[in-house]
Amino acid sequence: MDADCLIKITKAGLKEDVCSAFDITIPHLVKEEIVYRGKVKKLPDALVIERNIREKLIQVDKKREQSIDVGEKEAMALFQNGGYDAIGSDDKRFVKQLRLFNIPYVTPAVFITIMLKQGDIKAAYAEERLLALSEFISESEYFAVKLFMEQWRSGK
Repeated sequence: MDADCLIKITKAGLKEDVCSAFDITIPHLVKEEIVYRGKVKKLPDALVIERNIREKLIQVDKKREQSIDVGEKEAMALFQNGGYDAIGSDDKRFVKQLRLFNIPYVTPAVFITIMLKQGDIKAAYAEERLLALSEFISESEYFAVKLFMEQWRSGK
């Protein structure tokens, strides 16, 4: 998962749900970007994510590619080393690269749909979290996920 995705699910109050439903690993550079730099800037998300790492809710990959200096690149290298189903990202440029290399990815809003389908969260809660996430995602993603949830609910 990259920093952008982790920050958005944290701000939307989804992080604990996502981390309970999925095994989440972040590259070392993402930890540096969010926790270390965030603490310097006194961002509250930094302390929460640091606690989640300490409590093993979020895993940090210890292997660090010395030649890589961007969290997204490290996330891609981590994925390519195996053992992961997808990369969590909402960074438009990074998602384009993932598509180009045919690497599966999950955006913050898509986590909601997967958790809903798996029965990890209820429909009303999914709608609340999507609304909380809406200020951080594109309008098109918001409406696509909202439409999915409506169709899913009517198809049950």
